[in-house]
Amino acid sequence: MEKTYNLGNSVSSISLGADIDTIGLAASRATIYKDGSATAVAHSVDATGDIANQEIGKSNDLKGSRLQVFTKIALTGSDAGLRAAEAEQLSGTYMLAGGRDGLKTYTHSTKDYVDPNVFLQFLVDLI
Repeated sequence: MEKTYNLGNSVSSISLGADIDTIGLAASRATIYKDGSATAVAHSVDATGDIANQEIGKSNDLKGSRLQVFTKIALTGSDAGLRAAEAEQLSGTYMLAGGRDGLKTYTHSTKDYVDPNVFLQFLVDLI
C-alpha cells in the first residue's frame, strides 16, 4: 500500500523532518515530484543524514505531488560482518506536519545494502 499524507484544502505550511538512525556517515535529500518536474526541498546539513524540521512548501502547491527522501549511508569499519549487521539495524523515521493529517510519523522506507553503502528511500503521496 502506498503511503499518503492528506494536506487538506488550506494554504498551510507543510513541514518535514527526518531522523536517520545510524553510526555511519549519512547524507539525505528530500525532493518533490510533480507534473514531470523535480524540486529539491530539504537536505541534511551534517554527516548524520537527519533533516531538521523545516517547511517544504504550502499545501495548495504540494497537493498531487510525491515526496521522496533519499539517504546514502557509508558504513565505516574494516569488518564486513559488523557492517552488514549495522546495515540491518539502521532505519529512518520521517515526520510530516501542517496538513489535515496533523503530525504523522512514518517508520518504513526501502533499504538496499551494497557494502559498505546503505541506501534508504522514503516515498509518500501528498493528497
